[in-house]
Amino acid sequence: MTRTQLGSLDLAQDRYMSPMTTPTYLKFAKDNGFAPESSTLPSGTLAHWLGNKNAKNVILYYHGGGFVVPLSPGHLMFLTELKDTLITQGTDTAILILAYDLAPESKYPTQLRQAVEALKYLVESEGRGPSTITLGGDSAGGNLALGVLSHLAHPHPEIPPLHLPSKLHGALLVSPWCSFNTHTPAYIENAEKDMFDARPLKRWSSAFLGSDSPFAGDFYNEPVLAPASWWEKVADVVGEVLIWGGGNEILLDGIKEFAKRFQKGFGGKGGNVSIVITPEACHVEPVAERILGYKGDSGTGSAKAIQSWAKAKL
Repeated sequence: MTRTQLGSLDLAQDRYMSPMTTPTYLKFAKDNGFAPESSTLPSGTLAHWLGNKNAKNVILYYHGGGFVVPLSPGHLMFLTELKDTLITQGTDTAILILAYDLAPESKYPTQLRQAVEALKYLVESEGRGPSTITLGGDSAGGNLALGVLSHLAHPHPEIPPLHLPSKLHGALLVSPWCSFNTHTPAYIENAEKDMFDARPLKRWSSAFLGSDSPFAGDFYNEPVLAPASWWEKVADVVGEVLIWGGGNEILLDGIKEFAKRFQKGFGGKGGNVSIVITPEACHVEPVAERILGYKGDSGTGSAKAIQSWAKAKL
């Protein structure tokens, strides 16, 4: 049902089907009995807190949705469980979710500029040490997190450089959208196993990049294109990295190819990278489980795999 729906909509219908990020966050707060708390970045962009904003550690999270679809309640449930898991083991953690501008109204590199701004805000305005910060993101949000790491190591020509005094603690990448190529074997092999097919991905990537973009297919927005050498300098800006993918997702080939290059470059320079492919899991399975109403794991163990890495590394 989800695959058919996403394949049949247009951009206006994509947006109509989903409330915007901030109202979704405010409703989630009301429904779950906590006071919402948000931060306003210098540009006016909002970012929303899950947990105590004064917690020792923070995960700066960029949500997925193809850069077109807003944050979903499933994201908030997944992230709340992740935060609570870390707190239960004694790791004082909060999550800050960036409500970045969406395409097609705002095109690349707007979202990357806002993602960098959110990190700068935490370090320079909130006074947080980079070693207490982990970047996180799923799908398009994982793409953004990788774009931020690339920018820290190789400043984007359209975005002011951000020089951190020390390394970020980690990066949590859930089904990162690494490649806009929709003609790899996984698109055939997993055609009836994943939540979507190539149709919405083509629609969303075109809306994100724009037909007249001079940056289409660069190393910041399509990480799979970057050679291993590009990722070597990223070992200077972040310590621990998890790349998680589902064995049944159509993006799997792009994730695997990116992971191979990242491991060679980043890992070759001493960075710690964990690559986990969970069999039978679909794209962003831990979020999809919550969207579909599962109260716990659906049987693949994907959420547990991510939580286990977080408990060990964060």
